[in-house]
Amino acid sequence: MLLFKELSSRELNEVEQLLHKRTYLKDEIIFDEGDVGLGLFIVVNGRVRATSTLEAFKNINAEFCCGDFFGELSLFDEGPRTARITAIEPANVVALFRAEFFSLLERNRIIAAKILFEISRTVCRRSRRMLLGEKDLPIL
Repeated sequence: MLLFKELSSRELNEVEQLLHKRTYLKDEIIFDEGDVGLGLFIVVNGRVRATSTLEAFKNINAEFCCGDFFGELSLFDEGPRTARITAIEPANVVALFRAEFFSLLERNRIIAAKILFEISRTVCRRSRRMLLGEKDLPIL
């Protein structure tokens, strides 16, 4: 998983203990626009699509597949979700919830910093692509 690419085997084992596995059927909603965000999700296999009623996101085709993560802003902000995420084929995902992430931050700042750095890089890349008007990108 790209989010954890800088982690050692030992660090990855520690993080894996915090992840919650979920399985979704085709067309099943993972979370809905307006829901309170509780954490981020990582696609293990399958594909999911983000759709939004927000004008800024209307023309963006945001699909996520193996290794992609989404919903990361909810690790830092309890604001409502900006999109609906739906499985467009059967999908296995893992969730890292805010409570577990902050627990990790208290226990092992090095691991948490590596994850935060990767989230920051991805958010910057998505923001830049959105500002440049690129349509086929995950932005959420």
